Amino acid sequence: MRLWSKIAIVLAFVPLIASAQYKDLDTALSNLTRGFGSGDPQAIVSGIADGDQVILQFPGLIDQSGSNAYGRDQAAYLLDGLFGRVHPTGFEQQSARKFSSEGQYQIKGTWTIQNAGKTEGRELYITLHNKNDRWSILSIRSAGK
Repeated sequence: MRLWSKIAIVLAFVPLIASAQYKDLDTALSNLTRGFGSGDPQAIVSGIADGDQVILQFPGLIDQSGSNAYGRDQAAYLLDGLFGRVHPTGFEQQSARKFSSEGQYQIKGTWTIQNAGKTEGRELYITLHNKNDRWSILSIRSAGK
């Protein structure tokens, strides 16, 4: 019994990579809507697995010179800064398409923000990838103005 107790304690502290991904598409869509609708970076980065790099592009909203690929912590920092500058007020999914052969799900939505005191709508393009029966973010791109 003692061995099982020790194993249980060790396993309780081992981070699971799968926990850093969305368990299903409903969870992914809910978290992305909450993240972009109310400015919650953690709801978004919960869909980035540890060790993964995601493409984030927000032309005209933040200065992004160099690489546009970010790890989970970098993405959280970038999104937190972005949401502090442009205040999100809504996100509405416009379309979604599943590409089973590629293991991808592409979402197009309208993102409403307050930028420099003005309400602005931008299109967001989000690509998710199925990895071990979980969905993770591959890229998030905003159409530039």
